[in-house]
Amino acid sequence: MRRLEFKWEVTNSIEMQIFRIRKKLRAIVAKNLQPYGLTSPQFFILLILKKEGSIKSTQLADFLTVKPSAITVFVDKLVEMDYVKRQPSDKDRRVINLELKEAGEAILGRVLADHNKLMGKNFNSFSEDELQDLLKKLDTIEKAADKNLLDD
Repeated sequence: MRRLEFKWEVTNSIEMQIFRIRKKLRAIVAKNLQPYGLTSPQFFILLILKKEGSIKSTQLADFLTVKPSAITVFVDKLVEMDYVKRQPSDKDRRVINLELKEAGEAILGRVLADHNKLMGKNFNSFSEDELQDLLKKLDTIEKAADKNLLDD
């Protein structure tokens, strides 16, 4: 595989485009979540809990790359909304696990249905092969970024 010498202009253009796309997608997600009274971080917490099951706040903070104290604020609101529960660990009573409640699963199902329709509009001009190619390229960028972080 040949290595490319990237000029500042090319690298800057790629970074700026990724930044603009991320900003626009975040705005779309936020707009979609408004009717449900959820913020983007709360939505992603529900998604993570659905996928992971029972999880500690510190693990959740790692997933979202935020400090554990930030998680507390988001989780407090989700507990108040009856979407999430705090459950003492069976193994260590000092540890509190977070779990998705039935109401949390129900709201997540409704939000995801709307979310998938909305996000589909952004990608419906791509063929299946193009989407798979895009995913591979994004994965390559992510792995390169991970490697760069480990090299430091």
